[in-house]
Amino acid sequence: MICPDGQAYWGYTEYLTITPIDHYTALDGFSDETGAINQALPRANWDVTFKDVSEKTSVETIIAYQSSEDLDTVIQMGMKEGMTSTLERLDEFLLTLNK
Repeated sequence: MICPDGQAYWGYTEYLTITPIDHYTALDGFSDETGAINQALPRANWDVTFKDVSEKTSVETIIAYQSSEDLDTVIQMGMKEGMTSTLERLDEFLLTLNK
């Protein structure tokens, strides 16, 4: 992740459960370039579910932090903008698959 101020952060995701096609859970955190977790920054629990809705797929993503302070920290680091950008790029990519 690259923050609005240009600071780069590495990430590490530990997948806890995987149900192919339907669901996964993970523990996400910041790391250094070698994958060592940065204990000074918040970690998040991800719970992601994929559901068939007619001929489309709905994706529900729940991200939980240990505290509101942890959430505030990642928001200040640019999480909202980063997630928005990622989802917009995914939308654009998915449109190319229907052509």
